[in-house]
Amino acid sequence: MAPRARIEKTNWKPGNVLSPVPAVLVSCGGTKEWKPNLITIAWTGSICSEPPMLSISVRPERYSYNIIQATGEFAVNVPSLRQAKATDWCGMVSGRNVDKFNNTGLTPAPAMKVQCPIVLECPLNIECRVQ
Repeated sequence: MAPRARIEKTNWKPGNVLSPVPAVLVSCGGTKEWKPNLITIAWTGSICSEPPMLSISVRPERYSYNIIQATGEFAVNVPSLRQAKATDWCGMVSGRNVDKFNNTGLTPAPAMKVQCPIVLECPLNIECRVQ
């Protein structure tokens, strides 16, 4: 048997090095206490198919974190290419300071199962409750 060649490895800091996942628009709020808000999330994924569950990662410093924690609800809105600019912009500004729905021209629409809005223009909306 021939000797194995040594493969050099590079040690990267922890981060998202798995296959790319789509950036999504997570909508939340829309209650008496919380205005409707959007946050761009790149860290999301499937956890389980039965029962259906997914994960999102939101830093505690983000405005949407407190909204989702207080309401226990959010919607994952998968944007199309047409929403790419709005999705990028929503990741660069805070809902504390601006109305992201108004500034992007996206439409907050009633969801079927949760109180927070979905994004009407997004082709896929997944209504979620925190578990």
